[in-house]
Amino acid sequence: MMQTLLDNPTQPHQPVLKKDVLSTQQFPLFWVIVTVAVTLAVFSSVLNADFVMWDDDVIIYKNPNLGGLSLDRIYWAFTDVDSMMRYNPLTLLSWTVTYHFFGLDPSGYHLGNWLLHGLSSCFLFLIIRNILLTSAETNRNNTPDFLVYINIASLLTTLFWALHPLRVEAVAWATVRTHCQAVFFLLLSMLLYMKAIHAEFNRRKYLFLMASAFVFYTISVFSYSIGITFFAIYFILDVFLFKRIGNSIGWWKAQTAKKVLLEKIVFAIPAVLIGVISVVVRVKSAGVWQPPVSISEFGLTDRLMQAVYITVYYIYRPFYPVDLAPVYTTLVSFDPLSASFLLSAIGLFIFSLVIFILRKQWPIGVALLLSHIILLIPVMGFFEHPHYPADRYSLLPSICWSVFLAMAFLYFKKKGIRTLLIVCMVVILCFWGVLSVKQVAVWNNSESLFSHTLQTLGGDPYRYDIYWRWGRYLYEKGRTDDAAQYFIKTLQIKPNHPEALYHLAKIEYDRGDHERARSYYQRLLQVAPNYFRNSKR
Repeated sequence: MMQTLLDNPTQPHQPVLKKDVLSTQQFPLFWVIVTVAVTLAVFSSVLNADFVMWDDDVIIYKNPNLGGLSLDRIYWAFTDVDSMMRYNPLTLLSWTVTYHFFGLDPSGYHLGNWLLHGLSSCFLFLIIRNILLTSAETNRNNTPDFLVYINIASLLTTLFWALHPLRVEAVAWATVRTHCQAVFFLLLSMLLYMKAIHAEFNRRKYLFLMASAFVFYTISVFSYSIGITFFAIYFILDVFLFKRIGNSIGWWKAQTAKKVLLEKIVFAIPAVLIGVISVVVRVKSAGVWQPPVSISEFGLTDRLMQAVYITVYYIYRPFYPVDLAPVYTTLVSFDPLSASFLLSAIGLFIFSLVIFILRKQWPIGVALLLSHIILLIPVMGFFEHPHYPADRYSLLPSICWSVFLAMAFLYFKKKGIRTLLIVCMVVILCFWGVLSVKQVAVWNNSESLFSHTLQTLGGDPYRYDIYWRWGRYLYEKGRTDDAAQYFIKTLQIKPNHPEALYHLAKIEYDRGDHERARSYYQRLLQVAPNYFRNSKR
């Protein structure tokens, strides 16, 4: 009977794939090309997109520190604490390289995100294929037909992740190079880690691959900190897939277990380092961004229930990708004991309890739930209020669903059911592709993004934030009359909004209505007396 992924981890450890088995697994070049080509084709229209006034201005095209590649720029990338809320020197360096060749042409910045996502799909395909081959014990099932089926399953489940409309924000928004770059190197690190485990019989090759995996993991967390908990996924792989540890009582006492645990400690070093630096940078950059909230302002219960909500949100959101927008306001102001949050907590508890009860019959559930929670920890917003769930935060946890679907292809053995699975996946992928193409059009420029966001917000008071951004965008385009209307709409919701008051004062002054300009300036100085000093105008 075909062994499924994550069989009982208490079984005696067996070599995962022997050297002669690995030699039969030729590199699936054709399938890799198809994966990357389809992914890039669906997102190809991002290459014609403009910057959007949704942090692209602050971080890229109005950032006075961004410039051509030089020693000073490299020093800035590793010491900057103002441009970003998190420490991401290698992404700043990546933008510097982009600027060196493209200047402020947005196509160059979108090109980088586009290529990173396409190549990430390549790595994920190889990772899922590796998981399926390892799980299925290909030393007993390596017939040509079976390997083709494995390749098809890996392709379809990879594209389930790569073509998903939740990926659009990360690919189409230039500023989210941070996430694209971090995920790219995380997946490369994971692929090399898996290859290192397969090569344990060859010490030199094992050490080289493991060292390479560590280097790329370090590059990832220095690109952005979303992967600071990713090293724990390697531990889960060791327990459930490779069965290197956890196969007997007192397993941690064995010499092999100590070696495995030492590997994880080594991987944890850059993660802990970046975690500490990120907290320091977050506090020091409070002059540019909103300062972190204190416990008195946002209590422990609020933070815990927010984390529970985020965990549940990213379980169902991949299957309900509608009304996507750059901002979701559920967590702006909430009662942690309201019905929706209590139901989220109860649902997560019941779901976790069922998986725990079925842990021996369905260990994949344990592994994937643990992975889902671990990958979400950096984006649960423990230090942030208000916190905004974002499409880009699904980049890593959504991989768990792709692995789950991939295992379904192995679980069902009848040819008819497998054919039905393939047909259903193709239909879903076509649907994903259409939704993604439409969502890319939303991110094409600031006006299309703001218009779509206002539609999704409806009557939510947060729409004031979109109004003033749209007003500022129009003002900088010289469309001052249109801009004034959006600033007025901002003040109708938030009467003391400093940016709206400042720009309306300038517009009225330029129109020659100095009395009205004076009134706006007076209101501005009353609500924000240090506005001109803090904004460096």
